[in-house]
Amino acid sequence: MQNLKAMFAFLLKLFKVDTTNRKAVGYFEGIFSIIINLIITAIKLGYAFISGSISLLADAVHSLSDIISSIIVIVSFKMSTKDPDINHPFGHGRIENITSIIIATLLMVVGFEFIAKSIEKIVSPEPIHIDNIGLTIVAFTIILKEFLARLSIYLGKLINSNSLIAEGHHHRSDALSTIIVIIGFVGNNYDIAYADGVAGLLVSLFIFHTAYDLIKDASQALMGQKPDKEILKHIKQTVKKYSEALGVHDVIVHDFGSIFNISLHVEVPDSMDIVKAHELADKIEKDIAQKYKGHVVVHLDPVNTEHPLYHKIKDFLREELAQKYPFFETAHDIRIVGNDQYFNIVFDINLPAGKDVSQALKEAKTLLKNEFGANDVSINPDLPLAG
Repeated sequence: MQNLKAMFAFLLKLFKVDTTNRKAVGYFEGIFSIIINLIITAIKLGYAFISGSISLLADAVHSLSDIISSIIVIVSFKMSTKDPDINHPFGHGRIENITSIIIATLLMVVGFEFIAKSIEKIVSPEPIHIDNIGLTIVAFTIILKEFLARLSIYLGKLINSNSLIAEGHHHRSDALSTIIVIIGFVGNNYDIAYADGVAGLLVSLFIFHTAYDLIKDASQALMGQKPDKEILKHIKQTVKKYSEALGVHDVIVHDFGSIFNISLHVEVPDSMDIVKAHELADKIEKDIAQKYKGHVVVHLDPVNTEHPLYHKIKDFLREELAQKYPFFETAHDIRIVGNDQYFNIVFDINLPAGKDVSQALKEAKTLLKNEFGANDVSINPDLPLAG
């Protein structure tokens, strides 16, 4: 793997690709993929017509769709790097997700078409033939496609691009489908007449499944999926750098490709000077924005950590109650309202989506009242956000 990364780095250096420029990386991947796929498609189409193989023809069209998808990737990078405008204040980065859906839709159409043709070949099999030289050349395309797949995924991770990662999986699906084609040829050589049709059907189903996965992943990003673990980890580590920050919760991340829109809640002592608190929020915002370019907003939640019950209640919620009901680990904004004899415990919590936790909340209130002698307990449910 390290050797491959070194090779990728050499390629980027050889073609003088600026890895800090998203558009340059996207263009390089797209153009490089088109050149390699033109060679692969020509090989597969040539041998598909010579041998009369439906599975190899389906595989060739699969490779051809890679060329189309690479063209779309280039166009999407051109559009996604356009500057923000009045109608798109967060830029045009999400067009990469739309691109992934277009690529996947093309794949799905190809998959459906070849399912029908492969079934025909199973019902009415025709003899196919390919010599050992041809078989070796077709097999060599598997190595080329896997190389392209790893390069695309490597570049996608390098610049945080979903469309390049999707492109990589598209390349890999082509490599795997070629393996199935070769198995079909071997079966045909052993006089299994319908082997090519079966191989074609398997390739078609594989294409369809790949398309489904790509649409699902791209749609999740457009619909507002939860933040990536690495982003969350960085945000938490950034907040922890400041001793005045007592905790972080309700992290919201909208990824627009090259621009992020991030908001988070940070707990601070309620005795903190308002000017210093504002300065703290500014510092955290600038720190996070250095890595994730865009807009970062910090909302401050004041808590009274000097209250003698504060840390006891916090530990009770996040340790004892969380052992039975893990979502109590998200308890935040803990307030003890009233005096020493007559007080209420108030806190917010992120409830798990789609689960009835009414009994757990009722039980928690009873336990908190009994443990700390509170008059009442008020639990304010938040959305199931990260943080």
